[in-house]
Amino acid sequence: MDLSLELDGTHVLITGGSGFIGSSTVTAFLLAGARVTNIDLQAPNPNPSGPNYQYFACDIASESALIDAFSAASTTFGPVACCIALASLDLSVLPHHESLADMDVEQWRQTHRVNVEGTFLTARTWLRQLRDFAQTGPKEHLTNVGLIIVGSESGHFGERCNADYASGKSAVQFGLVKSLMGDVSRVWEGARRVNAVAPGPVDTLQFRKECAENPHQFWVDSQATTGLKKPVPLEAVAKSILFLASENWSGSITGQVLNVDSGKQGKVMWMKDEH
Repeated sequence: MDLSLELDGTHVLITGGSGFIGSSTVTAFLLAGARVTNIDLQAPNPNPSGPNYQYFACDIASESALIDAFSAASTTFGPVACCIALASLDLSVLPHHESLADMDVEQWRQTHRVNVEGTFLTARTWLRQLRDFAQTGPKEHLTNVGLIIVGSESGHFGERCNADYASGKSAVQFGLVKSLMGDVSRVWEGARRVNAVAPGPVDTLQFRKECAENPHQFWVDSQATTGLKKPVPLEAVAKSILFLASENWSGSITGQVLNVDSGKQGKVMWMKDEH
């Protein structure tokens, strides 16, 4: 029984590879022997070096920028076999509102433009490149073919103060994943899979900062509503993505959402001091 990930030499493109989860995921794939392309608005600090890593500045909401980034990436490492659609506007950068009634329509549109349309454009660009290669290239040279969309527990349970974020994540981790499951199988014969990872509260520096500023947040997000009573380690999300990327480990899994959320059961609806 072969228990290796068998990711050596696989070209993995990660959108949003410069953030907390993205940087951890980039590092994990490099350690697994993959060739990694990171596309993000800004390079990470520090930016990895070595022959198996490359970075390109790219806004995933720009159709032309994505096409250029995929083209540049494939020039060096060959076609993108595995695509990790991670880039999005997250809750740390979005304005929060006590009610949807207070949200400006422009915020709703911008969140969906990046988180939904940007993920759609990423998936479509990857799929078109795969289709072109299927018609012209040697298929035996492409392994671990798949798409992994990074969603959120918010896509399951909602966000009272950010319906824009929750609805966008729900759209991509459920509707888009299920729709693409049969689509990719027709574009690329053989092993080809589409899945999502839905992290819960992740123990990033940003999360710790927010908890320090709000004494209730740690309890509300990662204790009262989770089975493990703790936030998700950053590396746990990256390892889960690697698991789904590995054809050897998860070759029979497609169309699924892997919840990496410490056993999240929902949201606290009311605090004791609320009336």
